[in-house]
Amino acid sequence: MNIMIVFPALCLYDIWLQRGSSNCLVACFSNNLKSKYDVEEAVESKTSFIHRILSFYYSFTHRFRWVVLLASLVAITVCTVFALKLQLPETSEVRLLPEGHPLELHFIWRANILAHTFFFSAGTGVQVVWGIEPYDNGKRNDPDSLSVLKLDSTFDASSAEAQMYLKSFCESFFDTDFASKPTSDYICPFERFDSWLQLESVAPESSTAYSSNCGDASSLPMDSSLFDKCILAWSREVGEENNLGYDDKLRIVRIRSQSKTSWTDPYNKIDKEWNSFENFISTSSATAPSGVNRPFHVSGQWWWYDTNGQMLKTAIGSAAIALGFSGVVVLFASRSPVLTVFSAISILYVLAATTSSLVAAGWSLGFLESICFAILIGISCDFVIHFGHAYIKFDGDVSKDERTKYAVIHMGPSILAAAVTTFSASLVMMFCKIVFFTKFALILLMTVVHATIGSFVVYIVFLDTFGPSEPTKFFDRFLKSKKNDPKSEERSPID
Repeated sequence: MNIMIVFPALCLYDIWLQRGSSNCLVACFSNNLKSKYDVEEAVESKTSFIHRILSFYYSFTHRFRWVVLLASLVAITVCTVFALKLQLPETSEVRLLPEGHPLELHFIWRANILAHTFFFSAGTGVQVVWGIEPYDNGKRNDPDSLSVLKLDSTFDASSAEAQMYLKSFCESFFDTDFASKPTSDYICPFERFDSWLQLESVAPESSTAYSSNCGDASSLPMDSSLFDKCILAWSREVGEENNLGYDDKLRIVRIRSQSKTSWTDPYNKIDKEWNSFENFISTSSATAPSGVNRPFHVSGQWWWYDTNGQMLKTAIGSAAIALGFSGVVVLFASRSPVLTVFSAISILYVLAATTSSLVAAGWSLGFLESICFAILIGISCDFVIHFGHAYIKFDGDVSKDERTKYAVIHMGPSILAAAVTTFSASLVMMFCKIVFFTKFALILLMTVVHATIGSFVVYIVFLDTFGPSEPTKFFDRFLKSKKNDPKSEERSPID
């Protein structure tokens, strides 16, 4: 609505007003002002209260501009130092309701139960899988659509080398300090299968699965031509669900384990655990025989860890995007490299000041906080861009004092109005019950406050102190030289 209807309508109205058009809209809303000169004379003869305040504010800032500039630089430095102290949370757990809510009170009560403590202290299940490719073929826009399993066509455990590798894998895997057995009596599928072969080879008539499919095998490795049928027959007989086959061929092998971390542990701790599993699997796969050298590990805990990681990257990346993209917008809108640098400094202040305020409020960069940062980081650049556009209003050589004063007086009311309405909306949202909305309201409030300070103080004092008198001079000369370049002129057609 703002971009496609209101903004074009205001542009058309301004054009009609300056051209002295006499259509019905201008006649109704322009108070009989027929030209832009009449409008300017009326503004000068009857200055509004807000314009008088802004004029006084500019005079005060202009008088003490060096002091304000020094204070701004100190504020940017201090805020940046404190912003860098933003830490990751001590737990990855996400709570959406305030502490006094009945559901939260029940959660706290349940968390103190001994069984609940044992459950989370036991770690999280992790599976090592062979025979499946880690493939994402679900519908991206449908969170209820999960991937369909895709078999690894290269998987083949029938060779003697592959059999011995899978048998010995568990011994080295559970000998690490990060993986443990899911239960005290857990035995890996290939170790159980090898023990079964040894037992049944003594009395082969006791098992039809052995006598019909395994020949005279007494242990691993066994005949590769009989291996698939034998291990699948054994899996069906004993109910082993970690060996899955299709068309009398072993297709999938799973080994279950337990990590030392839970999904509620801090992000850094889960990250260390994931890397431990990843490094071990990668190292083991590098020396594995062909056919069983493409395993991967999977866990519900890793999904949550990855989601948190992506949120953190998004929060940090959005800050970089805000600085970079706003710099490009300012450069094209103002056509001034100097204004672009001033804008980047001011936006940096907004980001650093907002983050340091949240650090002072006891925030950590968790799941909900990352979402808030990603959504609201763009507000930091709006006000600065508007002031920069107003600064280049005049053509030719106009002093920085006049340009800055014009920007403050003529663009200031609109920016203040936007700040007040957004600030009011954030205050209303502070009374919400769901934690996400209260966090959203707080970061919105802090961002608006510091965006206002960053534009009215930091950006304005830079303009008033070092602003160019001809901000678009460089680009204007470049475009003019291109326009006057004989090579760029079109040749007239020959009659």
